[in-house]
Amino acid sequence: MRQKRKRRLTNFIILLAAVLVILTVLFVFRVRKVTVSGNSRYSAEEIEEGLITDFLSGSTLYLWWTCRDGDIPDTMPYLASMKVQMTSPFAVRVTVSEKELVGYFDTGSYAYFDEDGIILEITDELYDDIPIITGASLGEVTLYQKAPTESSSQLRTILSLLELLDYQELTASEIRFAEDSEITVYIGYIEAVLGQDEYLEEKIANLKAILNTMSASSAGTLHLENVTGKNEDITFTPSDEVIVETETESETGDTADSSGAEESGTTQAASDTSTLSGATTDGGAASGTADSTGSDTGTSDSADSSDSSDDGSGSADSADGSDTDTAAADGTDDADTDDGESTVDLMVFNSSGQLVYHVHVKDGVVIDSSGNEVPGCYVNEDGNVVDAYMNIIDPDTGDVLNLN
Repeated sequence: MRQKRKRRLTNFIILLAAVLVILTVLFVFRVRKVTVSGNSRYSAEEIEEGLITDFLSGSTLYLWWTCRDGDIPDTMPYLASMKVQMTSPFAVRVTVSEKELVGYFDTGSYAYFDEDGIILEITDELYDDIPIITGASLGEVTLYQKAPTESSSQLRTILSLLELLDYQELTASEIRFAEDSEITVYIGYIEAVLGQDEYLEEKIANLKAILNTMSASSAGTLHLENVTGKNEDITFTPSDEVIVETETESETGDTADSSGAEESGTTQAASDTSTLSGATTDGGAASGTADSTGSDTGTSDSADSSDSSDDGSGSADSADGSDTDTAAADGTDDADTDDGESTVDLMVFNSSGQLVYHVHVKDGVVIDSSGNEVPGCYVNEDGNVVDAYMNIIDPDTGDVLNLN
């Protein structure tokens, strides 16, 4: 009996000692200094408040132990990762990475969301290089909740499209949904009409391939509605802004051929619609025909500037009746390997705003696959090809040198 009491007393003393040790640790190992790094949108004070919410979490040992595996408290859903290090009994170092904001809705304030569709910020501050989503049916937004779109499928479409654009390293300024659910993406001065929510991967790959052939100042509308990844024709309609800018640059750059219109006739080129071949799913340009049709006429023939019409119709006759701007339909390369001839297929815009495939340089002249000179294109003093849109192209690699 006496031994049993003694054993109970011993256990009580051990328990009391353990409690005293824990209490001592909790009261002595208190967080007095928090150093935060890796944050940009959220202040160190906000992160500290989210990390230390009660007496227990105010202990340096407790914080270190509970966050040793990188677990993020529910109070900080805006963080992608977090690491806590105890630098002294009274100080911790917190290294964080914030979740990326991929898009936003304008609800009177700007409601930014992450790659999972979670609303992370509702603010009056407008951040750069984040696309706005317009035309989507939206309910009342709540911080740290899913974006309340009309349907979950619409949100999935938004997130998938943003992911594809990011994969292709394209920065959109706006993604617009029409009433019929047709999708349009705005990148720079380009309006890319994607149509319905189908074949988005193929459409964005084609968009990337075509944008690689254009300068940053190009403007117009790309029609990708019918793309399925099988090299369908894609039409591009330049806007007035591109043509005016191109004509001005051509005059100062002493371009060999003009756009085929008087300075006052910019509506001619603006009304032309180029038909482009599709691209492969991986984003590489596919070989094929580059047909061009004017808005008021049939197929446009290439012409020297001296024979161009002044009526702005977008159609011009060839000086000798034999010129053509259309690449070989079978995509074959007729160029030989004579000295002075490039061996790399190039893509250029001619003076009618048409994208011409399988272009080479021969004896200092820019020619198409049929051996005809491409109007509006010339070789500059550096040996690079300059097309009618003032894209400067390396004939040895096909790279556009002035994309920025």
